[in-house]
Amino acid sequence: WSYLRFRLSCLSCYYNCMISKELQILDTTLRDGSYVIDFQFTAEDTALIVSCLAHAGIPLIEVAHGLGLGAAKAGKGLQAATDEAYLHAAVQSAGKSKVGAFFIPGIGTEDDIRIAADCGIHFIRIGTNVNEVDQSESYIKLAKSLGLTVFSNLMKSYAVPPEDFAGYVKQTEDYGTDYLCIVDSAGGMLPEDVRNYMEAAQSQAQLPLCFHGHNNLSMAVANSLQAVDSGAVIVDASLQGMGRSEGNTITEVLISILQKRGLMLDIDVHALLDVSEAFIRPLLKTSGYSGLGIVSGKAKFHSSFLNLVLEVSRSHHLDPRDLILKVTEHDQVNASRETVEIAAIELSQAPPRTQIRFNLPAPNSSNDTDLIPATLHRARELKEKSHKQTLPSVLNIVVSPYEDTHVSPYVETAYGCALSNIMLDNPERLDELLQSVDGIVDYVLLDPGAPYAIPEMTHTTPLLYSDHAMWARAAVIHLTQLLGGSVTNKMISVLGVNALTEPALHLLNFAKALTQDISLQNAQAILALSPRKPIIGIDEMAHIPHTALLYDGGMGSISEDAMAMAAQRQQRVVRIDMRPTLAATALELIHTRQLVHESMGRDTWNGIGVVAGGLIGAKGEVIVDHISRPTRVIGVADGKGGIMPSDQSNGSILLVQQAIAKRQLEASRKA
Repeated sequence: WSYLRFRLSCLSCYYNCMISKELQILDTTLRDGSYVIDFQFTAEDTALIVSCLAHAGIPLIEVAHGLGLGAAKAGKGLQAATDEAYLHAAVQSAGKSKVGAFFIPGIGTEDDIRIAADCGIHFIRIGTNVNEVDQSESYIKLAKSLGLTVFSNLMKSYAVPPEDFAGYVKQTEDYGTDYLCIVDSAGGMLPEDVRNYMEAAQSQAQLPLCFHGHNNLSMAVANSLQAVDSGAVIVDASLQGMGRSEGNTITEVLISILQKRGLMLDIDVHALLDVSEAFIRPLLKTSGYSGLGIVSGKAKFHSSFLNLVLEVSRSHHLDPRDLILKVTEHDQVNASRETVEIAAIELSQAPPRTQIRFNLPAPNSSNDTDLIPATLHRARELKEKSHKQTLPSVLNIVVSPYEDTHVSPYVETAYGCALSNIMLDNPERLDELLQSVDGIVDYVLLDPGAPYAIPEMTHTTPLLYSDHAMWARAAVIHLTQLLGGSVTNKMISVLGVNALTEPALHLLNFAKALTQDISLQNAQAILALSPRKPIIGIDEMAHIPHTALLYDGGMGSISEDAMAMAAQRQQRVVRIDMRPTLAATALELIHTRQLVHESMGRDTWNGIGVVAGGLIGAKGEVIVDHISRPTRVIGVADGKGGIMPSDQSNGSILLVQQAIAKRQLEASRKA
């Protein structure tokens, strides 16, 4: 045993030498960044990103669950793979870079540290609240005995004055830790704070110091630079600043600045930019800073308590931003329910905040009554809203004898695309209308079954669909939800024009609704599909049960007198709302068109045949999701249009995955 301890001690010294005392970056994309995607990095993601970071020259890489080893088992959020899978993937892909993990006492266990050491990691970072550092002692000693380099991360470092902080640093030094990390958990520190805490730590201990910053007040880079100026040897960062709350210091930005100072010249920033653009940026669905995030930084409030504050603020009808500020007047380390409730009661007694007063101009709506100017106005609004929300713009043009010619006054953006409608009572002006919007909107929806030829368009893409089929489908889907999500064995009376009732009956019968010979007296719902022409009046209402749902699928199928009678009965009447189905139809056509014209194809990558987009592959060919912009392997073709059972040892899949990663990097450079 003595000999074993001696060998482990030598091994620990060896790894300490391997982690240089010169300035280094510790990239925490795959740990702190995992919060952003609900801990759903896969082991494959980990291997890919670690290998890229290592290639770029990042020396220290932290992986696994955002809350550290054992967090998933402790019920702190499911992750996409086990800790062991992450660590093995990282260690095997890291080359000369060193891999480590995070650990929080009370979440992880000693066994988690032992398992991590067995996986071959080089360092572990043990995080405790700054005033609870005594919880780390046994874990530091265990990790050291296993030959790991140990970092003590004093979370919420700002919660105690610098002079008290220095005492905690000395305490953890006495436990035998190798590095001490100042942690700005809430992103609320300023450069002068960082300098003060660094100087205080240096006055009491000889430990090499590190810094981990968050970006709630956009100070993460500035604070990291101050840490470097104050003698930090390791600074944390993540690609794209991916991290909890408002994110971390941005790896590629920080290193770019340091290289301007003549530091870290051996790191390949272009490689970091490639991996950041190709593999991280697509994961970031939101941009900009949240008000709650900024206030959390201002108050030095940790985001782990945010849900509790939101819950209490709702129950007390308070602004959660005010409650955050009030809570941190009581405690910057912990926010118990009792503390939050006390703060809420104090706020409830304060005078209300002055409300913002709006002085708005009159709406800038189009006064054009002529078709083309009104259409141009709506098309430009479609373009404006689609660009602001990164959505495709779709103009639905319906030539219909049921409608008077008019341009919809609205643009809908709630269902995946920016969508608006134009109704034409005849096709005479269709060509002029299409030419006016060509190049302004991305797509136009048109019904090729109508009696007109579809004019050529140069820049805007036409999407062809059946308006009657979509209309009937929208009515049936909407009615189904109104009837509790199923029409099976529901008695539904269907009335109206054949062009709409026939497809509606087909859909209802397929769903096993009872629609054959259902009289009005027995119906649970009346589906009226008569566009702009009432077919349910006073006489029909006399035969309809008061409990039946009246569904106006024709936007005018029920007379005014019948509507008045329904209101008097307190009978539910609903009209069709096609927006979700129309948007879904547009998106289905857009993506199917892309599937056929962009995704589909056959090629050879790294000597392996690949197919995509529905082409039937020869047996053994690898199926990918997109021939020109691939992101993943779908499987291996069986030669009959199917996929063979997965074989993880299939070398062809690995070669294709490597080719995919290369293509993603190349695509990111062209973006």
